[in-house]
Amino acid sequence: MDRKSWIIIALCAVLLGADYYYSSTQPKPPVAPQSVSQPATKTASADAASNSPALPGDMAVVPPVDESKLETWPMVSYAGEGKDRKPVATYSIANIGGSIRNVEMEGDLVDSRHVPDVDVKINENGTYGIGTLVFGITPAADPSYDTSVYSKVDSESNDEKLTLVARLANGLAVKKEYTFDPLKDENGALLAGSQYMLKLKITLFNPMDHAVRLPDMGVFAGAGYPIAKSEMAEAFTHFFYMTDGKFVQETPSYFTGGFISSAKPREVANLVNLTYGGVMSQYYASILIPAEDSRGSMIYAQRQLFHLKHEGDHEVPGVILAMGAPVVDLQPKAEKVLSYEIYAGPKKNQVLNELPYKLDEVMAYGWLTILSAPMNWLLNFFFGLVGNWGIAIICMTIVVRIVIWPLYKKSYMAMKRMSLVQPKMQELKEKYPNDPQKVNVEMMKMYQEYGINPASGCLPMLIQIPIFFAFYRVLQYSAELRGQPFFWWVKDLSLPDTVYEIPLPFSSFPTLPVNILPLIMAVTMVIQMKMTPQAGDKMQRRIMAFMPLIFFFFCYNFASALALYWTAQNLINMGQTLLIRRLPQPELTKTKKKKAGFLQRMMEQQRILAEQQKQQGGGMRNVTPGRRKK
Repeated sequence: MDRKSWIIIALCAVLLGADYYYSSTQPKPPVAPQSVSQPATKTASADAASNSPALPGDMAVVPPVDESKLETWPMVSYAGEGKDRKPVATYSIANIGGSIRNVEMEGDLVDSRHVPDVDVKINENGTYGIGTLVFGITPAADPSYDTSVYSKVDSESNDEKLTLVARLANGLAVKKEYTFDPLKDENGALLAGSQYMLKLKITLFNPMDHAVRLPDMGVFAGAGYPIAKSEMAEAFTHFFYMTDGKFVQETPSYFTGGFISSAKPREVANLVNLTYGGVMSQYYASILIPAEDSRGSMIYAQRQLFHLKHEGDHEVPGVILAMGAPVVDLQPKAEKVLSYEIYAGPKKNQVLNELPYKLDEVMAYGWLTILSAPMNWLLNFFFGLVGNWGIAIICMTIVVRIVIWPLYKKSYMAMKRMSLVQPKMQELKEKYPNDPQKVNVEMMKMYQEYGINPASGCLPMLIQIPIFFAFYRVLQYSAELRGQPFFWWVKDLSLPDTVYEIPLPFSSFPTLPVNILPLIMAVTMVIQMKMTPQAGDKMQRRIMAFMPLIFFFFCYNFASALALYWTAQNLINMGQTLLIRRLPQPELTKTKKKKAGFLQRMMEQQRILAEQQKQQGGGMRNVTPGRRKK
């Protein structure tokens, strides 16, 4: 295998490893001290709540709240005005816990292929609602959750505001006010992300004659888990928080234990400037954003199992999160106000980027943000022009290919010159059949003599690989393409373009999907390689011929948008190759000597080193005792 092939393979391995490492490792903040805080006061349903969280060391399904007592009131957010006004999200506010039971995304299907008639509901299968009060958040024991029954205050409730009141078992009175208060920019224009935001104001009042202290109280931020079977079980499920301007995300597997330890909840204490915290699935997030005077210093997370009701109670792992609040120390007749903003909606870079608090970090592009964010913006820009995400992908691909056109042209010419020296390279191998080191030295001299840079042919591939991974990241975490068709058989760009499933006699793999776009992608890759000048010997060309097969298996079950991007790139590449062929072709001529570049200096150093090694080897052979003369 030649140097180019090894460079490409090594770079792919490095990028895959770096992507995995960055996605699965984050710096661990200081863990909560092991001292036990004052015990929290339990709510009216403390006995029931104590059985609800999973036992320490276990990942268990939390029993549901008593549905017979459940009552909900809807709050609907809208986008547009007048005749263009349409519902975007429906918040179901529950009387139990006075919290957001779930948030339904209007028109966002759970799975366009397998579950066509069910909208996404954030926190649908969570035991507790977003905004539920949590007590006893300490490292010593599981917390308890407020399951008090709240009443609606009709005089303070309307389409844009809902007020609930309740009396806790410890004697405190609590009032919760949910309000739509859209965010606007400096020019007074409504921010798109506002349609997924709801404000929560919690007022705690002590009507008693003695003081009440709650040092370990918090607010529940929601449950994150895959919304459909088509999502990978844990790869995209995280809890996260922003502390002191730094975004931290962790997967549930970080606190599930190991071979010799069992799963444990995750408590992170002593956090500074805790700006927000939340949970995410692959395409949706639930985020709790406290006001500055309502910020606590602790995050509590726990791994749990959830059942997808819309898919036959299919069991999936997920994570819940609660955010600590400041210490509540209420003197008689005193009150404490906690204020929050709640984002419950899709992970769209264009939406989150407009909102404050650095919510765009939730996209989790990682070290590829410098490429992924512009590609996401470019996709949205072209979609605004053409109205079809598939065509937008093709337009974006055209722009990418135009940008790297000078590099591709240079690479093609370099590979053409490399192909012209193949006969001379073969002559060297025949001249020095038993001395490969000498062949390499002479080959380097020939490269320098004819002004050939072997690495120049790799430039387009070196550029395309990070772009490929950046777009892969965009597809991983962006909700824009969910349920969006391209044409004909491609009905959802976020899923493989399966046209048929072949039955198999295996329980683990009952069917074999037939996906068309990866096949087209592989065929266009083969044609493209046939049009490209071939360098190296026959064995090297055979090895490179396996690249289409590798990419075929790599992309077969990925989102069809990724296969569409690579296929479009291959087709454009073929067109650019035909254009280059019409240009004057390079000739194999000796170049004028000029100041040696880095590659030339490296070649010269390698040549000198090879000669020194050969001389040393010759010296050793000279001092080796020979046959004694008779």
